[in-house]
Amino acid sequence: MRFWIRPLYIVAAVFFVLTLVSGDSQDEDYILISPRSVQGEGAYENSLQLLIDGRFVDDQSAWDSEQCIFWQDQDTTFVIDLGAEFLIVDILVQVDDNDDYLIEYSLEGSQFTPLFVFYEGYGDTGDGMDTMSSNPGDPNFASLPERKPVRARFLRLSASSGDGSYALAEVQAYGYPSESEEESFSGTLIAPRGVTGFGNFTNEAALLIDEQVLPEGSEWDSPDCVSWRELDTNFVIDLGRTYEVTGLTIQVSSQNNYRIDYSTHDQDYFNLVDVNAMAGDFGRGMNTVSNLPSDSDYGPGLDFFPVRARHIRISAIEGDGTFAVSEILIFGNFVE
Repeated sequence: MRFWIRPLYIVAAVFFVLTLVSGDSQDEDYILISPRSVQGEGAYENSLQLLIDGRFVDDQSAWDSEQCIFWQDQDTTFVIDLGAEFLIVDILVQVDDNDDYLIEYSLEGSQFTPLFVFYEGYGDTGDGMDTMSSNPGDPNFASLPERKPVRARFLRLSASSGDGSYALAEVQAYGYPSESEEESFSGTLIAPRGVTGFGNFTNEAALLIDEQVLPEGSEWDSPDCVSWRELDTNFVIDLGRTYEVTGLTIQVSSQNNYRIDYSTHDQDYFNLVDVNAMAGDFGRGMNTVSNLPSDSDYGPGLDFFPVRARHIRISAIEGDGTFAVSEILIFGNFVE
């Protein structure tokens, strides 16, 4: 089963760098990743190696230049194998400026999660190939929303809309070699001090932290679930002390979107991750997702940077009004 964070849809029919974290945080371990290979599916013109040869065309170059891969069918896709798993921070691409392009990522190369959609109009050339960067230190910087880095080995690119004259000149990924599972997800299961519910809900809020995960597909209004119908209902888990939170496993009702926020003092909350349950294996009932690679319910869309927190807040942000959570397991390390 795979759950996805709600993708941030950004666009740029252009050559762009998407900085998923600020360029100011880059250090000596931050690298330009050298891809192992690229494969294309569908009809296209010119050599696939042009996508990963490190060369860019001049801005406003023709979309059907000999230095570009160009095609006309939206079913055509390109998959880049980075050769190993990396923590992707920046993506650099040069594309035709009047189409929409989708970039997806994957760990295993079979199931892909949307990373960005680049809509036409974000470039500044007005014609042909265009360049954009989300790195504040880049001269082609564009004010694109930040997002957390993602762990991936494969990138897939395709055109999602446009005039039927699609083109790519170059794709580059920047980031860090992926840490081992033990390093990235170190931490123990935290035993929370308590949980408080706000608003109208059914069953005891304590069910959220009793360490009992239901069978997949269980009914959302089961007596072992906390269920509700209003978006202003939320639940705050008190961890009892401040931890570095490194991992989450959560079971929620399918076809609804949920938000998990964190705070160090139960006042100002910040978003940790949004969970979209639409991609679960079960079309109805309860579904489980985890960001622990060793968990059978692991989904890369739930990955996040460790944060310091004492309070975790869960709420529904969108759906059919049949909201439910049966369990949230929180992993981390005590902060002195």
